[in-house]
Amino acid sequence: MAKKFLDRIRDYFDQDKTVRMVADDVQLTAELMLLIRMMFADGRLAKRELDNFKRICKTAFNIPEEDVIDVINYLKETGYETSAEEAARMFQELDIERRRGLLLHMLSIARSDEELSTDEIGLLRSTAKTLGMTTDDLAKLLD
Repeated sequence: MAKKFLDRIRDYFDQDKTVRMVADDVQLTAELMLLIRMMFADGRLAKRELDNFKRICKTAFNIPEEDVIDVINYLKETGYETSAEEAARMFQELDIERRRGLLLHMLSIARSDEELSTDEIGLLRSTAKTLGMTTDDLAKLLD
């Protein structure tokens, strides 16, 4: 019984540690906010989009799946006034591969439900533009 109690305490602080990691990294916060906006760009959240977001969080950012909801809640509380363009501006000075990676993650989430809505394409275009990438750059990613 004491072990289960200690495990729960450790799990709680580990989740808090993940939220602190996100809070301490402005670019990670901005990227996650853009990915979350992409999940909701078409006006609904498909389970496959959330599952893909969790996969990206785990593989690209080392965020354990069980912490993703806490991270989303943190971003919801702190990022509600941040626009997609403001979040994308955080990436303007990064190398082209990092900017492409952001767009690829966004595109992966948009395609999770097997359709690209006009709102998702609009968010991809505006983000690409903010990142200094051309329509041709974006078209290459879409192929």
